[in-house]
Amino acid sequence: MRSLVFEGTTWATYEELREKDKKLHKALCKLLKEMLRSNPATGLGKPEQLRYNFTEFWSKHISQKDRLIYKFDDQYIYIFAIGGHYDQR
Repeated sequence: MRSLVFEGTTWATYEELREKDKKLHKALCKLLKEMLRSNPATGLGKPEQLRYNFTEFWSKHISQKDRLIYKFDDQYIYIFAIGGHYDQR
């Protein structure tokens, strides 16, 4: 079974989501649990391998506009981004 590794500020984003948007947080937790139990390249969230210079990364839908960006190996799932597909600044 793999372990999760939150890179950069993704843990803070995860915690912030828990406080501000419980529905989205619940959907994210469901995705993460499924990824830990089975192949992270399959399952919920329409997994898609990124292209061009980012082929080692994958994307899954959390909601219609929010994505989870990650990569994985035999031991870990590395979380690189949680949030909007195109962050609005």
